[in-house]
Amino acid sequence: MEQSLKKNSPSEDSQMSDESSGPRYSRIQKELVGRIANGVYPVGRLIPTEAELAQEFDTSRFTIREALRCMTEDGYVERRQGMGTRVISAKPLSGYYQSFESLQELFQIALDTYLVVLGNKTVTLDAKLAERVGGQEGEQWIRVDGIRWTEPGGRPICYIQSFIPERFEAVIPELATYQGPFFNILEGYSRETIKETQQEIRAEAMPPEIAASLGLPAESRSLQILRRYITDSGVLIASFNWHPADQMTYRMRIRRGRQSA
Repeated sequence: MEQSLKKNSPSEDSQMSDESSGPRYSRIQKELVGRIANGVYPVGRLIPTEAELAQEFDTSRFTIREALRCMTEDGYVERRQGMGTRVISAKPLSGYYQSFESLQELFQIALDTYLVVLGNKTVTLDAKLAERVGGQEGEQWIRVDGIRWTEPGGRPICYIQSFIPERFEAVIPELATYQGPFFNILEGYSRETIKETQQEIRAEAMPPEIAASLGLPAESRSLQILRRYITDSGVLIASFNWHPADQMTYRMRIRRGRQSA
């Protein structure tokens, strides 16, 4: 932990318990944002853990997690599995931020958001699509379409087209209500371990039907993220994520490796 905790005074506790100021997670969020703005939690530093914040505010970790989720959505912090919550901005930033270093962190992103599956259809791969998803021209795959939201009743994050080999046809109905990442359920069904994830990021014109589904004008620009999840048997699933270009920031941290003398 990089910051020491200060217990609330009785007056602060009273203020935090004032139900007229909104849900408890929202009030905790405002308190933490205030600390960031005042430099208590500087940009680049970790804030206290979920357990420490839950103890300080005398609430559940679920409530703290919801407050931190909202702060992540607003661009104040980024969260990494096993590394804590780091402040990345002292001001709210518009758009959606994504940063991860492992499949577990991708798993967490799926759990922190909400997916609505719109339907599925069998498609025959042409040469161009086969090259992108990692299949063979002429093969039949199943395309599952959906929209990922910040939360039920929230705002749309992206439109997703997932391409799944036809051999997984039996598991497709389970995906309609599944709120975890599809690669997780397919990995369990096939008993194949994902060895590698390949990712491509492109600036693309958003197809009109996708733009309309996201409430955007035709010909809107997108940041298209394609991920292929690969096992020893080949591609388990390939997903195109169509993000509005002006609402998506993808963050990476690149460190210099240890050099030989």
